[in-house]
Amino acid sequence: MSTEARCAVASRLQRAIALPGYAALAAATILTLAAPAAVEAALYWPLLASLVVFGLPHGAVDHHVPKRLGVPSKQRALVAWYVGLTAAGIGLWWIAPWLALGLFLLVAAVHWGAGDLWFALHLSGRADFGRPWRVAAFVAARGLLPVALPLLVHPAAASEGTGAILRAVGVQSAGWAPSGEVRLVGLALVALAVLAAVAASVLDHRGQPHQRRARRIDIGELALLTTVMVVVPPVFAVGVYFVAWHAPRHVARLMTRDRAQAGLIKTGHVPAALVAWHREAAPLTLVSLVGLALLAMLGWRMPMEQSAVVGASLALIAALTLPHALVVTWMDVADFSRARVRPFAGLLPTAGPSRSGAPEATARLAPRA
Repeated sequence: MSTEARCAVASRLQRAIALPGYAALAAATILTLAAPAAVEAALYWPLLASLVVFGLPHGAVDHHVPKRLGVPSKQRALVAWYVGLTAAGIGLWWIAPWLALGLFLLVAAVHWGAGDLWFALHLSGRADFGRPWRVAAFVAARGLLPVALPLLVHPAAASEGTGAILRAVGVQSAGWAPSGEVRLVGLALVALAVLAAVAASVLDHRGQPHQRRARRIDIGELALLTTVMVVVPPVFAVGVYFVAWHAPRHVARLMTRDRAQAGLIKTGHVPAALVAWHREAAPLTLVSLVGLALLAMLGWRMPMEQSAVVGASLALIAALTLPHALVVTWMDVADFSRARVRPFAGLLPTAGPSRSGAPEATARLAPRA
């Protein structure tokens, strides 16, 4: 495949995955400002939708990652420790629910922040990170914005959201809300991370006129995430982010690793590739939903109402987050170390802009000399 054809694939995925995410977050912001009562009435809808579309399913093909990385012999070992870690995570909610909540927020922040790396480098055409601190700033900003900022800006809603999770696992608590001092320190840290990420983007794209578009995307995404997490109620904002931003970007990465799905993308059939991916994810998604129902009815004995279902769902997602994040980290090491597996499995270029003006796609994370 020629460089221009490969860049066309990148642009195609950018339109199919990134643009709907931008639209969803922008719509959530506009709807909150124009009709706040409607958002309050639909507060849990995005998280409930994520149980069947993108959200929960985006980790349901983790057991196929060894095959996608060219090491199918490791599938059994991966499944074994994946099940073990998930069971330990579920158990932690019973033994030490507050510790489980804190661990979930920490792992989610790191995982969501790092989850944007691949998409930014390969589809949005972001320049290589010139220094290690710039990678750290990128991950910190992209992780703290959807995890920490909503809790800090909306403490009452934070208490309601965390309380829903804790009550779903049998803890009668009003939840957690940051105090005044914690809020100030937290907001300062989030602001510092965002400013560092902006500075990193400016420095990495400096002297590269052909990458102005990539810089605008990088900084524009930070601005969009900040606006949404400040304006929109936390449960709704995080739900929209999860189902329309984080999960679809990971799905795009997985599709480029599958020969059949990548072939559909190459020929311009992105919707068909998405259908094929959801079909692949369906069996374990169904198993997860059945497990959630059993835990809810037999273990946690929670009431069948929206907030309780969402709370239990988040507890299950939390238990799945650590093993899922470790699998994604394995993919990152394979992709960015240029070891056994090449980025994009040959789908996209590794350097240089195309004559058509499409964004370049790079894979290097090492500092430039």
